[in-house]
Amino acid sequence: MTFKPKHSTPLLLATAIVGFSLATTANAAPPAFQDARALGMGGTGVASARPAGAALFNPALLAAEHDRWSDDFALTLPSVNARFADNDDVVDEIDAIQDALEGFEDAIRDFNSARESGDFTGAQNAVDDVQGSSENLARALTGLDQETMRLGFGAGTLLAVPGRNLAVGVHANAQLRATVKANMDDDDIAAFEAVTEAEDADAVESELDAIYDFDNDELRALGSEGEILASAVGEFGVSFARPFMIKSQEVMIGVTPKYVQMRTFDYRQGVDDFDDDDFDASDFETKDNHLNLDIGAATQVGPNDEWRLGASVRNLIPQSLKTAGDQNGEDRHELNLDPKVTVGVAHTSDWHTLAADLDLTKTDSLGPGADQQFLSLGGELNVAHWVNVRAGLRH
Repeated sequence: MTFKPKHSTPLLLATAIVGFSLATTANAAPPAFQDARALGMGGTGVASARPAGAALFNPALLAAEHDRWSDDFALTLPSVNARFADNDDVVDEIDAIQDALEGFEDAIRDFNSARESGDFTGAQNAVDDVQGSSENLARALTGLDQETMRLGFGAGTLLAVPGRNLAVGVHANAQLRATVKANMDDDDIAAFEAVTEAEDADAVESELDAIYDFDNDELRALGSEGEILASAVGEFGVSFARPFMIKSQEVMIGVTPKYVQMRTFDYRQGVDDFDDDDFDASDFETKDNHLNLDIGAATQVGPNDEWRLGASVRNLIPQSLKTAGDQNGEDRHELNLDPKVTVGVAHTSDWHTLAADLDLTKTDSLGPGADQQFLSLGGELNVAHWVNVRAGLRH
């Protein structure tokens, strides 16, 4: 929610400022927090954000000209967003595999007892149960391999006092991204398939030796595992902005010194013991606190200053944080908070805003996921000063 009032002049700006080109590396932080307006406009904001959201995109916009609904003060009460994607019910599937493994062990014990007692019929029935369970497990492991569940959550609040001499803003926000992933071991799948394809009871017993410890009457440790990989970034910043004349062109410059906390969680456990509710996060967590800086610039052009151009560099000081120590012989992931350079353009009138942003640098995901570099487009129609219709898209 945003509260504003006061005096007005034509709105928008356009800037020509070059953000220097910085390449990102390895695995990066969760996507930066966005307010509700930006989410409704495809993630744009570098040239189009109002004072209430300026600190999230471009602190220079605090010193830009705004209409009378935006030029006094702005307060965004806690804004919350959430995202969820589960392409194959990963956690439920892992639970189902655990149940199937218990049934598999029971079938092996029945098979072993029948063999020891000389019960040929019972042994043959147990062989059928063992091979049926083994076939189901091989199929389940193959189908679940590399499947993921992703979720994200963000919350933030902002206070801004825009101004043409010196504008000030304060913000606090945090963004979390988590992935649950199934990493199935090819050797496990091959072992279950070998049991399934065994031709007689003796061959079944021989193939089971790779999976089951008959001496201790228990399943051997599997290489297949589930993993919960999460990263969180929280920040508290104070923004300052003011206009400067550069070769007869007014350019707004803004800076946001901020305190940043980075956290990672990396929990890995064999699929037979994996439990998403039963892990001590502190044992799998790493944390780092540091100071960082955002900078931005914007300028207005056009006969009526109806165009605004902007550029920003977020997280000017590169930072990195590795996940908790090696687990099950796997390499550690690395969370990198690298400079992100974005340029934007916006056109406005009293009744509309059209905006476009382009990332000049890429952001990688922590763990599974593709590099991200967006072209964002958005629009807003001012139906009434307290009613806006927004739409946007990102590629």
